[in-house]
Amino acid sequence: MIATIFDIDGTLVENFGFDDACYISAIKEVLGEVHIHSDWSKYKNVTDTGGLRQIMEENKIQEKGQIKEIRTRFGEMVRQYLQNGGKCLPKEGAIHLINELLAAENYSVGFATGGWRHTATMKLRHTGFNFENTVLTSSDDADERVVIMKKCLSQLGHNFQRVVYIGDAEWDVQATEKLGWHFIGIGARLKGKCEFWIEDFSDYNTFIKMLHV
Repeated sequence: MIATIFDIDGTLVENFGFDDACYISAIKEVLGEVHIHSDWSKYKNVTDTGGLRQIMEENKIQEKGQIKEIRTRFGEMVRQYLQNGGKCLPKEGAIHLINELLAAENYSVGFATGGWRHTATMKLRHTGFNFENTVLTSSDDADERVVIMKKCLSQLGHNFQRVVYIGDAEWDVQATEKLGWHFIGIGARLKGKCEFWIEDFSDYNTFIKMLHV
């Protein structure tokens, strides 16, 4: 049995930057004109809660319920964007791949995202993914990506021959290395930066072979 755990944004779902824009807008609406790094890799924890905590620390703002307020406002913005027909699409071949893995007996599927759960489920539902009977851990479960990923695996079970994480960013690679899991990179950002890499999920057979290497 192989545990296949997927990141969401940029991996399964193409959000074309709207997610970051809504996140920054929600933060500034609640906290004011705070300084936010344009490069997310400058944050110790590239997760919705982890990044927000660091933004507040660097801007010397004491937490007094603002995280919950920003989370709520962010969710409203994402919901509005999707309801208004904003661009948000599944990565090519991703829906078919997830359906095939869920139907197979030798794979266990989970989602571990640095985003908050409410917006992650909005995007998965909007783009047509079947995730109702799967495990999904998020920034609501922990600030650190490594902990989010470990919690996902724990909920899937423990009797796995291999654990493979699929992600699109450098912080996904780093978190996977810390855990000692196998990794498959996807998309332009990781091209040439990891041993196993695919552009998208359009070649189903190639991806399945990588799960077993």
